Amino acid sequence: MGNHSKKYNDYSELLKAGAAMGKYQKTHNIIRKDYMELLNVTEKHKSNKTEFDALYRACLKGLFSIIEADIFGLNNLDKYKNYSDRDDFETKFKKTFKQVCKTWNKTEIQKKYFDEKYFDLKKLKKKRDELIHPKKVEHLHESNETDFKKIKEVFNDYDSFINKLMDDFFISVNVDTMDFLGRKKTCPNNV
Repeated sequence: MGNHSKKYNDYSELLKAGAAMGKYQKTHNIIRKDYMELLNVTEKHKSNKTEFDALYRACLKGLFSIIEADIFGLNNLDKYKNYSDRDDFETKFKKTFKQVCKTWNKTEIQKKYFDEKYFDLKKLKKKRDELIHPKKVEHLHESNETDFKKIKEVFNDYDSFINKLMDDFFISVNVDTMDFLGRKKTCPNNV
């Protein structure tokens, strides 16, 4: 199993973690597949300004749907201290991935992403926030090749980060075989 495993001492905790991991993975995979299709459709409609604008905006919003779903799912698996779903995005993002990467011994992946890629994600988050809560016409962000390319780049960087995090990622339980078999350890005749 390697050194990227979280061990539980209680079988019921393992079951809860397994259910949380399963829900997280299923949700992530569905949204990821949809998002990749949205990127493909957007690419095909670059020649029509009206369609490209609408699809570009959907890509900008959709990127953060997958990330926010991941944050929620990973906190169901391994919450950071004082987790609140009401925390701002940056707090949740940083604390979630620091916690999960620490637990599963993947801090080098987290540090590399935060050092090299997080700034671009943060810039897109600002644009997404403007789009969601426009105060000026400019906040509707018209599409262009460069900005669309940046969205794809940020998604690919994030997707690579998540894939590296989830690679060699396990949960397990410490089980006393006597307890597992339903026998009492203190009775020598039940050996």
